[in-house]
Amino acid sequence: MVPHITYKELLTIVSWNIFNRTVYKNCCYTDDLKPIKNAIYGGLYIGSPGKDIFLMLPYLSDEQMKEVASLLSSYFPHNPPITNVQYSACIRFIYGEWDKQGVLKSKKKLGSIKKIQSDYFFSRKFLKFLYDEFEKSNCYYGLVILCEMDAHRLGDEAVISKDVYKLNEMEKKYLKGIEFAKYCNSFKHMFSLYYWCARYFKECRYKEKSIEYFKLAIIESAKYYHKYFPNGDDYYSYRLSQGLEYIIKKDKKGLDFYNSYKNKISTSKYRTVFIKKAKQYKRRGR
Repeated sequence: MVPHITYKELLTIVSWNIFNRTVYKNCCYTDDLKPIKNAIYGGLYIGSPGKDIFLMLPYLSDEQMKEVASLLSSYFPHNPPITNVQYSACIRFIYGEWDKQGVLKSKKKLGSIKKIQSDYFFSRKFLKFLYDEFEKSNCYYGLVILCEMDAHRLGDEAVISKDVYKLNEMEKKYLKGIEFAKYCNSFKHMFSLYYWCARYFKECRYKEKSIEYFKLAIIESAKYYHKYFPNGDDYYSYRLSQGLEYIIKKDKKGLDFYNSYKNKISTSKYRTVFIKKAKQYKRRGR
């Protein structure tokens, strides 16, 4: 086996800083960069250079990993960007995960991941170097993304192997990510990480933990949702409404909780989804 590109070419792709370039679907269209032969999409794609870093990790020495991590860290912003897609995709790709949501995506996805049983040894080794770089530069946003992505992978591992230790580590990592989010005002992560934590606990059938974190996601979203989605984007409103549905089903005081928070949701679309869900359950006599 030989690497798909050279180490020098990998450094070149990292130095392009695709994060700050216009991308469309899987590609970045630009006239000033020449695609690198054998690199994924020539190195020009959303989340670049994550996929190429992942494929190169087994061939890199510790010193080379540190050099790549140092260069990559220099392109992460200290303040949250308008969109997190490029940055989160990059780190997810470094884990070798091409699809979002891991085992939570579908039963079919869970089945395929169980067959693959991903080994994150090289990924976690590299990302520890990246974590150290973010710590040195006080890049709390970068630390948020690393915590989020590692928590997702720990959650996947916990679901697949029914590993309680992994589940506990996942919980700690999500909470650490929320702590970092408060340092840099990453509003989305102040509520979304509670949501994903709840989803994994739900998948592992930890009812009380699921209810606890769904409630925290809703409580915090009432404070921060409109700051991250000022125009009422419904990406998380739909997901949080599913959390509310779970609370109403599983918690005896679920409707009381709903009544406490329905008027504190600042985004009109978000409130509409909640009201619709609550009315459905009231009609069922809950």
